Amino acid sequence: MIYACTNDTDLDELIGTQYWEGQRLSFHYGPLVQAMKAGEELVLENSAALSAFMLAKVRLMLGAMIIEDTSEEIYPTM
Repeated sequence: MIYACTNDTDLDELIGTQYWEGQRLSFHYGPLVQAMKAGEELVLENSAALSAFMLAKVRLMLGAMIIEDTSEEIYPTM
């Protein structure tokens, strides 16, 4: 999976966000979680646009993570 980064790319964009779908609140998985769940490699195209701090955050996400919005634990599949 390839995802094009910009200067404004943040963790919410990579992990996912909540949005209203009619009368109900839904969660849309971002590319990082989608890749982890599918056991795919995620290529962050133009990652040079990300700050060193943002890249460090992404590296920390490569293990297991908990998505508070869905109370879901995500583990990378191999």
